[in-house]
Amino acid sequence: MKKLIGAMFAALALGLAVAAPAYADEDSYLTELANDNFTGPADAAVQMGQAVCEDVANGVPEEATVEAIYENTGDNVEEKDAQFIYDAAVAHLC
Repeated sequence: MKKLIGAMFAALALGLAVAAPAYADEDSYLTELANDNFTGPADAAVQMGQAVCEDVANGVPEEATVEAIYENTGDNVEEKDAQFIYDAAVAHLC
């Protein structure tokens, strides 16, 4: 189904922002992603989520961040998947 590979996370992290400090609820974030069949390196997923939080903190519009996730990740990530990643990060990491 949906696969999150290291290269796409690296591209997104470079495209979005420097990662924010780690938050206490990384496990919940990773669990939510896993429950929706996302796979890939946990460190990369957390880095992506933290980049989302950095955008939120800097006032970047949600649509711009979701579009950046979609444009900078692998072919297996659709727009609805990018929105899911954004929502999970906001709920659990920000």
